[in-house]
Amino acid sequence: MRYFFLSAVVLLLYACKTEIPDSYILKSKATSANNILYLNQEKYSGYVYELNPTTGDTLLIEGYLNGLQEGTSKKWYDNKSLMEIRHYAKGAKNGQQVAFFENGNKRFEYTAKNDAYEGEMKEWNNTGLLIHLANYTNGQEEGTQKLWYDNGKIRANYVIVDGKRFGLLGTKNCVNVSDSVFISK
Repeated sequence: MRYFFLSAVVLLLYACKTEIPDSYILKSKATSANNILYLNQEKYSGYVYELNPTTGDTLLIEGYLNGLQEGTSKKWYDNKSLMEIRHYAKGAKNGQQVAFFENGNKRFEYTAKNDAYEGEMKEWNNTGLLIHLANYTNGQEEGTQKLWYDNGKIRANYVIVDGKRFGLLGTKNCVNVSDSVFISK
């Protein structure tokens, strides 16, 4: 009886293992269909990577488990600066998602939960100026939402309460504010 119990526990622990195997292949050697990655017509578990054809530097590394993206994904620009870091669980974005411009400035930062925005989301322009600050609940805008032009002027400033918008939405006279001309004095 004790042997049976120990065998069942070991089998259960092994079956529940969700660690990505330590194997690496070029992404071009795999095929993808419906967001599932295959190697030789079988769902792939391991890491895929891409290399810069000129320098041989790593441009991408992604983890997969049973064909679905899993764990941390990283991409780099040709100049070796980090492009983005994303986190996945069972093929969906989960956790912190961060991207950078080629000059190293942050491009965006948000948290995802099952592929949907959750909590605060920030976007910057390539000079480092905050241009978008938003709040999300279950992938839907909720709470304070703000957008700025690259010159720092407010573009939109509104609040979403129970699905209703209140405030400056960024439009005027049926014309998008982005079509407006600002004159500096």
